[in-house]
Amino acid sequence: MLLKIYRTNQPLVLVLLPIITLILWFPSLGKSPSLKLINTTFVFDFIVPSSIYFNQLLAIGILLMSAFILNNTINKNEFFHQNLYLPSFLYVLFFSASPQLHYLHPILIGNFFLILAFRRLVNIHSQVGCKSEVFDATFLLLIGGLFYPPILTFIPLSWIALFIIRPFVWKEWAVPLLAIAIFLVYYFSSFLFIENVPIYTLSQTLESSLYLNVEYSIPFLITSFFSSIFFAMGLYQIYQKRKSSTIRFKKMISSISAFFFWGLIIFIAIFIATFSFEFLFMLSVPIIIAMTYFFIYFKKNLVAEIGLSLLFVLVLVNCYLF
Repeated sequence: MLLKIYRTNQPLVLVLLPIITLILWFPSLGKSPSLKLINTTFVFDFIVPSSIYFNQLLAIGILLMSAFILNNTINKNEFFHQNLYLPSFLYVLFFSASPQLHYLHPILIGNFFLILAFRRLVNIHSQVGCKSEVFDATFLLLIGGLFYPPILTFIPLSWIALFIIRPFVWKEWAVPLLAIAIFLVYYFSSFLFIENVPIYTLSQTLESSLYLNVEYSIPFLITSFFSSIFFAMGLYQIYQKRKSSTIRFKKMISSISAFFFWGLIIFIAIFIATFSFEFLFMLSVPIIIAMTYFFIYFKKNLVAEIGLSLLFVLVLVNCYLF
């Protein structure tokens, strides 16, 4: 039933998304977080509302905006044979799976800027100048780093996208450096107006915005297990489609694959440093695209329908009982 609804190309199904989000977040509404964040940035601390209700309302707003923007980007760039709204549903499900994230979290804000950067990078074409896209993407990642410093490790994606999609033009490769330079001018200028603005070391960057002593429930672990299977099978579906696709589609898929593998390297580094799985949420874009391919193109529709319903039920159980 869920798959049938979200496989449609009717935008009206997006109306269901806020309702589904409220259903999943309902057990957490109005309750104080059970875990405390450590090493948050001064920018994040500045915007966090003191009221728990405003905190969660803002978090839900950012979650839904991120889901809509990601879905629109995927449809606009024709990742699938028709417009679909399943990616937005999977994004909400992905970020609702852990009740600890049912609050304003730096990862939620950081991922919002990562999606905006991804939106700019997929607009790079091989025959059209792309300086503005590369500049915007780099600058958006830098802004995201003000809320969640580990997002800064994704800045090389600007050069990776250029390497995969474009012939070498040194002025385009210099654009990310220009964005970094301009950002640093503004950042260090803030020292004149704000006291104790931090300068992060690499270790501090990797260890930012973590929950201490997180215990993952059985439903969450089962959800992660099945999601991994659907992700792997989605990669196979992408590989099958890639063989008979246009050059532009092949380059976009190569860029997204590089996004995932680069992020996986960073995740391993952060996990070694902190034993935290939280950074894995920053890989939501490639994970959701691959999982959508599984649910849309898997030949046995009944299996795909049961799989999506199972994920939803597991997340629902985790939200209400754990």
